[in-house]
Amino acid sequence: MASIGILGGSFDPVHRAHVQVALIVLASLQLDEVRLMPCQQSPTRSAPQASGEHRCAMLNLVTQDHHNLLVDDRELHRTAPSYSVDSLRELRREYPNDGLFFIVGVDAFNGLLAWHQWKEIFELAHIVVVGRMGEKIKRDGELAEMLAERGREDKPSTLSGAIITGLNCNLPTSSTEVREALKTNISVNTLLEKPVIDYIQENRLYQCS
Repeated sequence: MASIGILGGSFDPVHRAHVQVALIVLASLQLDEVRLMPCQQSPTRSAPQASGEHRCAMLNLVTQDHHNLLVDDRELHRTAPSYSVDSLRELRREYPNDGLFFIVGVDAFNGLLAWHQWKEIFELAHIVVVGRMGEKIKRDGELAEMLAERGREDKPSTLSGAIITGLNCNLPTSSTEVREALKTNISVNTLLEKPVIDYIQENRLYQCS
């Protein structure tokens, strides 16, 4: 049985914290791979500023030296909003005997009850919650009940159904911060990988001069 991580998002642009989260989960849970899955259109956020082609190209740049990190562009070929459950259904059909580990941040997990068809996600995958500085998982109501039933900090042997907590990323970067820095000509050398900076400059993305 293989273990496959899935990290979705706009990746607009992909930054160092994205890569660190993928590598932390990969190593901590001893996964075989982590797939970085850019969305075409998030159901809860405004449209990405960069095209899917550009965002995918930047993801390919940051994964080229990590053979266990892969770019999965399936959501870029959809015209409808990118619902996580749809992609997880596809992956479950493709990998019926493998463990799927859906990676989310604390803020996203805290809004789980508003997700599209969220209950089905537990039938398809485990949810891995990765914290950032200053964030806390809600411990009340239905979320608290689910954590009591499904929560754990080690890797489960089942294909789906657990909520894995206890993993943290030390980089609090967000793509919004990166875009604002680029627009105001603030250095992003500590936020982005050098090939991504070069790509953004060459293609004049995010109003970078």
